[in-house]
Amino acid sequence: MASKSELIARMEELLQHPDVEQSAEVVESLKESFEELVASEKAEAEARAAEEAQEAEAAAEVSEAKEQEERIGPPPALEPKLPQAPARPQPIESARLNGEEDKRFKQLLDAFNTKVNDLRRQRLKEENDNLAAKQAVMQELRDLIANEENIGNAFQRFNELGEQWRKVGAIPQQHFRELQQEYNQLREDFFYHIRIYKDLRDHDLRKNTALKQALVADMEAVQRVGTVREAEQLVREYQDKWHQIGPVTSEDRTAVNEAFWNATRAVYDRINDYYKARRAEHEANLAAKEGLVQKVKELANQAENLSANEWKALTDQVLELQNAWKNVGFATKKDNERVWRDFRDGCNSFFEKKNAHYAGIKAQFKAARDKKESLIGQAEALKDSTAWRQTADKLKALQQQWKEAGNAGQRDEHRLWARFREACDAFFKSRSATFEQQDAEQAGHAKEKEELIAEIEAFALSGDRHADMDRLKAFSVRWLNGGRVSPKQYDKLSARYRAALDKQYGQLKMNDEERRKMAFQNRIQDISSAPDGKERIEREGRFVKRKIEELEAEVRQSEENMGKFSFKSAAGEAMRKEMERSIERMRQEIQRLHAQHKQLRNELRSPAPAEAGEKAEEHKH
Repeated sequence: MASKSELIARMEELLQHPDVEQSAEVVESLKESFEELVASEKAEAEARAAEEAQEAEAAAEVSEAKEQEERIGPPPALEPKLPQAPARPQPIESARLNGEEDKRFKQLLDAFNTKVNDLRRQRLKEENDNLAAKQAVMQELRDLIANEENIGNAFQRFNELGEQWRKVGAIPQQHFRELQQEYNQLREDFFYHIRIYKDLRDHDLRKNTALKQALVADMEAVQRVGTVREAEQLVREYQDKWHQIGPVTSEDRTAVNEAFWNATRAVYDRINDYYKARRAEHEANLAAKEGLVQKVKELANQAENLSANEWKALTDQVLELQNAWKNVGFATKKDNERVWRDFRDGCNSFFEKKNAHYAGIKAQFKAARDKKESLIGQAEALKDSTAWRQTADKLKALQQQWKEAGNAGQRDEHRLWARFREACDAFFKSRSATFEQQDAEQAGHAKEKEELIAEIEAFALSGDRHADMDRLKAFSVRWLNGGRVSPKQYDKLSARYRAALDKQYGQLKMNDEERRKMAFQNRIQDISSAPDGKERIEREGRFVKRKIEELEAEVRQSEENMGKFSFKSAAGEAMRKEMERSIERMRQEIQRLHAQHKQLRNELRSPAPAEAGEKAEEHKH
């Protein structure tokens, strides 16, 4: 393809031609070539800008990646950047002109159009003036045929009108054939209606024959001219001259006419063959361009739910189609603009989908980045907490949310994860250190409790009931005040402790009420000393509360039932007393349960032993 400077030089050369209208098709071709160069330069400039932006961003990311690599290892490979859609060809008349070459070509094009328009306006005016002049000649010729009686004067005036007709230039093409036919008929009428001297007429006919034979030779020579444009101009010119020459001798009329029109048809055959070949070329180019349109539309239809590699592969194919388009010549004039719009729309559709895809990814990255920034803030706020179980659960929930938040993009993901992991690690390292110390303490407490259980199991009653009771209570106090042990050891030690203490209390002579109170007191002490003592006390309180409600409902039902019976007989009286005793027993049980419930509430309100955190499973990260 020619450069801009070459196209400008060609335009300057064409502008110097006297008949610039003859160069209109060439100028249109130069204009389309220049517009494609402008569009190509625009696409290349945008591509370079995008590449420079990508390189700058890549350099920044590489610098950041190096810093991260020193801390956490090399990052994954960079993602491919989004290429820009090619610049769209735009008519030079409405395009924004930046370079001096663009402005110069626009000036030359404007000058050419102005010159062509001026020439066409001038020619149209001349043709209309010529039409009026020829019509005036024809009218005078009609008057001459109808009115002139002097043969000499008539023939002289006839020749003057013929010369006047020949001097008149071209007329509008749409009037040419009809006007020429009418004029020829008038001339024929003149010769048939005005008797002239035979010698003079024969001389004129021979002269016309010679002129037309010369035109036949000129028309045959048109076949050998260099360009079809020149042939078109000459064939019209020679036909005009042919029609301006009068009749020929009768014996030569047929041969001369056939020779001229055969030569004319040969010229038109050449012209038609040229345009036919050009149309075939344009149609082939149209088929090629429509094939490219179909391919780019197929690629645009495939642009859905693709991976980064698939997007790159399709993009390369679209760019290859765009390069192929540049190498295809012009299509048919009526279809060239349409097929270009179709191809441009196909390319735009593909790149719009691609831009939307990567815009969606960027939006996802931003949403994930914002979410993870929030999670980092929450994790950093918890890293110094000593509420081990609750904080560990919260951090695990934050870690799950981190996984569900998605990827924040290569540029930010590693940096955000490093901050988040640092906050989580700080908490779990502190918790691990605390649990290691706590494990050592609990191991010591477990050993003390085992020694206490062994002491209770080895205790022998002295026979002094009060002294033995005090001693057994002292064992309970020591158990209650003993340090906490791990949940895994507590249930086993607690069962041994209760069994040993129950065995000792069983050897003492205690009534049922005392045994119940003592057993309940021991139970409260036992469950309150458990790692989850408060929870167990609450569950016990709820159990006692439900038992009270069940007994109260049963008392109400029994009292209602008593109202339904008649106790007049001896059996009825006995049944009434039994029901009253049953109700009384239930009321006493309710009072006892109320006392237990109150004792449980007091235990809940009493200060709890110093809480040590429970060890949770290690955080996996």
